[in-house]
Amino acid sequence: MYSTIVWILCLCTSIACALNAEVIESRVVYEGEINAGIDAVWTAFTTKDGLESWMAPLVEVEFTVGGTIRSNYDPEGAIGDAGTIENTILSYDPKRMISLKATGFPEGFPFKDAARSTWTVFYFDSISPEKTQVTVVGLGYTDDEQSRKMKEFFSVANKQSLDSLNKSLSEREDQP
Repeated sequence: MYSTIVWILCLCTSIACALNAEVIESRVVYEGEINAGIDAVWTAFTTKDGLESWMAPLVEVEFTVGGTIRSNYDPEGAIGDAGTIENTILSYDPKRMISLKATGFPEGFPFKDAARSTWTVFYFDSISPEKTQVTVVGLGYTDDEQSRKMKEFFSVANKQSLDSLNKSLSEREDQP
């Protein structure tokens, strides 16, 4: 009886470890320290002016659960044209977390099928009055080729995005 219980516990532990490994592999995590306080970082993520200062030249925001953030990286484009990206706000905890799901893709985006199963969570942690830790967690990646390529793409893109945010907020806060 005792050996059967031990065997079941070992089996359950092995399954849990395997499931945990799968979850870890299905994530892209990037952390960056932003040279700005939590209020400025939150505003940069949740408002039209904030997002246009670092993310894209054209942004439309309906910041509510179920609302959207629509953006276009072409300054000559328009919100709603073929270059528009749409993210739906799944949830948020003010100044702590935002979760988004891409629900509209620009023309030519090579990872549309893979993106349909993913979502992103942004975590915000105040380090000091002048510094905020931002952690970007992309979830839902699979082992298919398109998903692997998208995961590689966002591993680089997340760093570039947070570098852009840091630059924008550092320049703003340094101005009188």
